Amino acid sequence: MKNIIIWFLSSSLLLAALPAAADSRTTERHGTNTAVSLKSNKPQMAGVQGYQSHVWFHSVDVFLSGDLDSNGYYHRLEVELDADTSERYQQVFAEFSLLPTYGGERIFYTSSVFELYRDSADDWLAIDTILENRFAADEYLLTIRLFDAATGYLLAEISGFDDANLDLLPLEDYGRDSYVSSTTVEVSGGSTGILLLLALCLVLWQRRNTHGAG
Repeated sequence: MKNIIIWFLSSSLLLAALPAAADSRTTERHGTNTAVSLKSNKPQMAGVQGYQSHVWFHSVDVFLSGDLDSNGYYHRLEVELDADTSERYQQVFAEFSLLPTYGGERIFYTSSVFELYRDSADDWLAIDTILENRFAADEYLLTIRLFDAATGYLLAEISGFDDANLDLLPLEDYGRDSYVSSTTVEVSGGSTGILLLLALCLVLWQRRNTHGAG
């Protein structure tokens, strides 16, 4: 009995530790960090931001792709961001979420820790996300937040409320995008088929009588 209880507890802990099925699959890329300021080579800073401290978003670019059923909704979302800081060096991590027309905000990815070097153009972060399930076809609002890697404090935030390019993103998950309804084609013998069959029988009957008469 004791062994059964131990086995049950161990199995429960193991199941609890297993990760749930992911709603999205994301890969990320980082720029080559450098302490050299490249501000003269960078475009103008992003517009209004929801919140910023000594860290802010310099630019955010969004790219959509993957529309298998050609309904205008995409299952692949790519985001490239460049952030700056007034500090010489700042470690941060980014959080990405989507807000549908109806329903709550859903965080779909949290990045690894990366470094910001003042206004360098080479400390960018890019993510490439495939929405796999639980994202109905809708127009989503994207929110990006930057947090201090050491303390977890929010340092900067930008969303579709601040930048129109991050709002009304037509997205749906891959499961819905790749779904193709099956079509059953029924072939039946109508009056034309019956007439052809009768004509064939008549020809065979005539040939039989001809051979019989001969």
